[in-house]
Amino acid sequence: MTLKRVELRQRIYTEIKENIICGKYVRGQRLIETQIATEYGVNKANIHEILLMLQKEELVRYEPMKGFSVQGIFREDIQEIAKIREVLENAIFEDFLTNADQTAVDQAKLFTQRKIALLKAGLKEEAHKETLSTFEIVYANTSYQRMVNILRMYREYVDLMIHQAFEGPDDVSMTIQNSTLLYEVLEKRDIEMVKQWTHIRYQNAVNKAKLSKSFQERT
Repeated sequence: MTLKRVELRQRIYTEIKENIICGKYVRGQRLIETQIATEYGVNKANIHEILLMLQKEELVRYEPMKGFSVQGIFREDIQEIAKIREVLENAIFEDFLTNADQTAVDQAKLFTQRKIALLKAGLKEEAHKETLSTFEIVYANTSYQRMVNILRMYREYVDLMIHQAFEGPDDVSMTIQNSTLLYEVLEKRDIEMVKQWTHIRYQNAVNKAKLSKSFQERT
């Protein structure tokens, strides 16, 4: 398979996955291989392989004589992913605060400070970009690169969780408080405060998932 075809298949895989995660493809919706193949201009075999990959991630299901359909995301999925990220990010941030040079820490502080200002101005999407910049600084300055790779696998889910957390003014206020706590963690390079910050960050996401109509309980 040529590099161009590999890149195309990766793009199709990513787009279908994002459509499931964001709810564009709803639970129970049939995923007709020939239709998707025509839409992307590829053969049916490529789409079949992509759907098998998504089946392994439990985002789609396959039934004999019926084919593939969307399984979607359940509340338990969000809760489990949030816990994974809480544990791994706690370890990564501890390593960052212990071993990173002051220049890297100052960069992370700057991005966090910008995020707080943008949230106060009501610029949520721009604030999210500053969040990503903060994490990229941390990820680039930790020795735990295997953990970073695992976290990157779940980025789409985390983006969904973040958007869920921006539904109302109270949610934005809570995010500002959490970001302010992160700034204090970076300012003091306080290892103990990291645990408090990561727990609050992902507990908020779990609580939102419990209340959101976008997710159902696994039956």
